[in-house]
Amino acid sequence: MRATAADRRRDGAKAFLYRFIARRLSGMCLTIEAAPTTPRVDYRVADYSFAVAGSFEPSPQATGIPLVLSLSFDERGWSLVYDLTVRLTGVDLQFFPVRNGDPIGDTGVSVKLSELTCRLDAEGNFRGMVRGLQERPWWIISNPDGGCISGMRRRNDGQDCICEGFRAGDEIRTKMTARVSDCFVSVSGQPFDDASEAKRKFIEHLSALEVLNGAEATLGEQILKVVEKS
Repeated sequence: MRATAADRRRDGAKAFLYRFIARRLSGMCLTIEAAPTTPRVDYRVADYSFAVAGSFEPSPQATGIPLVLSLSFDERGWSLVYDLTVRLTGVDLQFFPVRNGDPIGDTGVSVKLSELTCRLDAEGNFRGMVRGLQERPWWIISNPDGGCISGMRRRNDGQDCICEGFRAGDEIRTKMTARVSDCFVSVSGQPFDDASEAKRKFIEHLSALEVLNGAEATLGEQILKVVEKS
């Protein structure tokens, strides 16, 4: 009689499927197709997009897929209503890996981030600090000197982040958000406190756009899909 426990047998259906997928993936050339970014507020105020690094060549030996990130923030701010202007002092850029419609809980899947910098002052006044665990990191993008963030950072190549352990058909849903507390809001150029009427109007406007989730507003979203390169 077989003495091996069922969950340790190598001839079971689950073990076979695992080996089959691992063998098939080992011979696949994977890359990422990036859908257009969907702005949830005015794209001129805050915009971003991911793309596969230009020097990347998909191959079965590739250990990860490198992505480059472009960012744009307008120093003029976001005019909501008369005399009410919002400028961003910080945003979060988050990642949500998905497989078959569900969040990926596999620890073998990861998105490795590098700190973001601007090469020149004319390019932008912001930087991106990496936060979170290796499996679920995110960027906090802000102005190290304080004040609003502005400028344009465009990349053609590099490795701002590396996606590892993904399968064909997986998705990485990305989202740029801003906490209401990280918005610099002013009326006629003068900042106001949390209890002001202008702040109330700001909250109401975000709610009407259906971008407000608690104390956080969604500025834009982009879906990255892992595909097999033919």
